[in-house]
Amino acid sequence: MRLSQVLLSWTAPSHHNFSRSARWYVVSGVLVIAVAAYGILTGAWSVTLVSLLLGGVYFLTRREPTPLKEIRIETDGVQFQDSFTPWGQCKDFWLVTTPLYTELHIVRTGATKADIRIQTADIDPLVIRSTVSQFLAMRPDQHEHLFDAFIRLCKL
Repeated sequence: MRLSQVLLSWTAPSHHNFSRSARWYVVSGVLVIAVAAYGILTGAWSVTLVSLLLGGVYFLTRREPTPLKEIRIETDGVQFQDSFTPWGQCKDFWLVTTPLYTELHIVRTGATKADIRIQTADIDPLVIRSTVSQFLAMRPDQHEHLFDAFIRLCKL
């Protein structure tokens, strides 16, 4: 049994729920149909099938809002959902600030655990930075990954 003091705790989605307009859906639908038509015209039936399947699956999976996740920054480590990670198994952290949200990233060591990624909700990022930096080094030069920026700009 571990006795640890909770320093910070909040619940937030792991990624942003974008509000998409009817225009976004029309442009996306036209793009999927254009790729499918290209596949038909060039005889690449697999391109047609994959584009239609990806468009349909994306529409079905993104209709539901992102589930909320719970994180607790404790004196012994970080509790993310049902998984506790001691500070010794974490490498470093950084905060990504975008116009819409701020997101905390904690890099865990070991091949079995994925990195922790959660939005900061209404917690001040400066408070998070000062709390987590007591235990982990911060990557001050880390920025949003190019792929994540693409996803945010395209509202995917």
